[in-house]
Amino acid sequence: MSAMFFYGTLCDLELLEIVLDRSRDTIEMYPARLMDHGAYWAKTQNYPVIIPEIGRVTQGLYVPNLSDIDIKRLDFYESGFVYEPETVRVHTDLGEHEVLVYYCHDQSVVSDRPWNLADWQTSWGITIRRAIRELMDQFGKIDPQDFDRWYPFCEYRAHAWAIAQADDRERAENGPGDCAVEILAHDSAYTKFYALKDVTLRHRRFDGSMSEPLDRALFVSRDAAMVLPFDPVGDRILLVEQFRMGPWGRGDRLPWMYEPIAGMIDLGETPIEAAEREAKEEAGLTDVVLKPMFEGYPSPGASTSYFHFFLGLCDLSGYDDGIGGLQNEGEDIRTHIMSFDAAMDLVMTGQCRVLPLTTALLWLAQYRNHDLVS
Repeated sequence: MSAMFFYGTLCDLELLEIVLDRSRDTIEMYPARLMDHGAYWAKTQNYPVIIPEIGRVTQGLYVPNLSDIDIKRLDFYESGFVYEPETVRVHTDLGEHEVLVYYCHDQSVVSDRPWNLADWQTSWGITIRRAIRELMDQFGKIDPQDFDRWYPFCEYRAHAWAIAQADDRERAENGPGDCAVEILAHDSAYTKFYALKDVTLRHRRFDGSMSEPLDRALFVSRDAAMVLPFDPVGDRILLVEQFRMGPWGRGDRLPWMYEPIAGMIDLGETPIEAAEREAKEEAGLTDVVLKPMFEGYPSPGASTSYFHFFLGLCDLSGYDDGIGGLQNEGEDIRTHIMSFDAAMDLVMTGQCRVLPLTTALLWLAQYRNHDLVS
């Protein structure tokens, strides 16, 4: 059996339960103090590091009697943060104890912000617990060093989940009764840039009964922000054209698509912040007034993908077609300026093959002469 001192995110008991895969009631733990050490937020990150600091005290948890499997799970969790176990002595009401603590020796990552667990729980708790649950689903399946590069995408997907959880707007649908959904089994079949999950579940039926067990596959993505740039004076729009994996995988002979500006929402971003960033990255547009259009699921039968659409009011009079995108993200994007009528011709003649673009153009056709875009 081993003993450890936790001073950071693992002091969040819900996260600790996820990492150790057992209830907090089964985890022996006591408040503890690590003397002559300070805990600080890591620079630009959502977790802490500790450093030797005479006279400072770091509060945390002393957790004795950890099993070999507990330690393996903890090592798997900590692998992505470049921490290594170090021996220290901590003080508890039961006396002093020699324990291990996960220690980061790269002092360049230390910020000047003292670590505060309550702040982390408020700002990051919901998102990071969800991300770590996805991470720990991979325990025993993969080498953690191979997974480190993919963990940020777990956080991105968890951020989309947190956005959905925080959305308390009333909906047109009512659902059946208590809208219960029971997960009977789940497995993460694939977790990298996207994730694929196999799920067995039951849900409430409209007659009040529970459904039979349903075996389903779920494609898990991030939320995306989309922008349709529109010049109301010149009655022109801007579209982007780029290679797309989906049409290529289907066998489309020309897998280059006209689309609105679009991009995934990064960790901590709001949809409108992502829309502003993507307009600049993909098309070089910096002076854009963004107005919400609509949002929703493009393929709700098997995908978590969710699109937040914005109309980008701008002046396109001095804009020329060009090549854009971020090279470090493999983007190769051509921009096109066309009249609204020419764009609508693509829709009405069936040449517009990207349905979100079709939807946005139809929305704009309905409202472009109203006060919304004046």
